[in-house]
Amino acid sequence: FVAGIRPEVEKMEGNLRSLQNVLDEWLNVQKNWMYLEPIFSAPDIQRQLPAEAKMFLDIDKGLKNIMKKVSENPNCMRTG
Repeated sequence: FVAGIRPEVEKMEGNLRSLQNVLDEWLNVQKNWMYLEPIFSAPDIQRQLPAEAKMFLDIDKGLKNIMKKVSENPNCMRTG
């Protein structure tokens, strides 16, 4: 059935697997962020752990920048 287009099918399958891996990682990042964000947003934690709070804020900004770029190009196969 796919003998004539096997290379294209295998390439697309590989692309889809890579996309699935990226989406799985994004979900893990989002889950962890949802856990950590309220912790590092708390003023008392920011006072007690200023270096860690700054690191979290820097990572948060970077992640939001990546997500903004992704949302500006909603074609996931082209973006991925």
